Amino acid sequence: MSSTITHFYGQAMNGQGMKNVYREIMNEVKTVYLLKGAHGFKISELLQKLGIYYHEQGAEIEYFHDPLFEEVIEATLVKAPFEILFLAASNPAIEPIRIGERDIVISLYECLDEQKVSSKLSMPAITELKQAYYEKCFAALSKAIHIHDAWEVETRKSMNWHGLNQQYADLKKQLFGEHQLEKPGKLTHRLLGTLTAAGARDTVPSITQNLEKRLFIKGYPGTGKSSMMKKLANEALQRGYDVQLVWCGLDASSIDMVILPELKFCIFDSTEPHVYFPDENRAGDEIFDIAKHCHPTEAEEATIKEVAAKYKASIAEATRFAKLFVEEERKVREAIDAALNVEEFDKRTAKLFQNLLELKIENN
Repeated sequence: MSSTITHFYGQAMNGQGMKNVYREIMNEVKTVYLLKGAHGFKISELLQKLGIYYHEQGAEIEYFHDPLFEEVIEATLVKAPFEILFLAASNPAIEPIRIGERDIVISLYECLDEQKVSSKLSMPAITELKQAYYEKCFAALSKAIHIHDAWEVETRKSMNWHGLNQQYADLKKQLFGEHQLEKPGKLTHRLLGTLTAAGARDTVPSITQNLEKRLFIKGYPGTGKSSMMKKLANEALQRGYDVQLVWCGLDASSIDMVILPELKFCIFDSTEPHVYFPDENRAGDEIFDIAKHCHPTEAEEATIKEVAAKYKASIAEATRFAKLFVEEERKVREAIDAALNVEEFDKRTAKLFQNLLELKIENN
């Protein structure tokens, strides 16, 4: 089977601020290249080229997208046998941990003529404007989280927890039976999606492209979806199965998907803002309905609708300020690219394409 390319978001704009899982991903590989400086769009082009270069050698590739610019790549993960992470490490600022052993810093600061940037833009004015939009965006997201918490309080009142526990027990038995693998389970982390300037976005079709069994959870907020998935993940790890936790793009503490690669299985929250339904062309797709355990009264239903409307309004406000922030950020990145010494940039990054040749020589 040919190797695959999978797309994730590298960061999530959520109610607690910007979240990324790059430090966790660094622990999955043998080599990490941290690209520092010159944070325009040119680095994204480099990361895409690196992905193509290694993909042509048969490696599976994971691209991690920028939440501000959806087509922009901020990291490329090259899987076995190379196990390399290439990361634009200026924003988010990721520092080396295992210097000289795993982590290698590639400095690109010298490629940039800073005077050219300042001559094109009033950086203090743009920085102040960006900061204002940034703070208003995340204030709206924080407000949305608190509204969501109120939403959960209302739905919990009507939840039949015994029914959910039985449904979970049946799922656990169906998945694992009495199986116990003779190895420790490996845990990895990814992000399902994020708020962007165009609204909520995710990469579910790409993430699940090679899975045979997909369970689509349907249920109200606060009815135990994330807690149940965490419980399932812990059970799988204890039985020696590898687990990938795919985190929520709005709430940094919440799980939206669990993947069990060895079973080619996933279960995920397929409600707002990432609504999905089974694909009739995929035999392993099923609804996992936990809404059937929640029976709000008419009055409670009316309250829930009111809270949901406030939540959506807050998300819309956050999206508006995210778009304004992106407009200013684009000016900065374009100015950086215009002031970039491309020849020096290519010279400093050429070595990233040589490691494959070196590895081939070592193996021969």
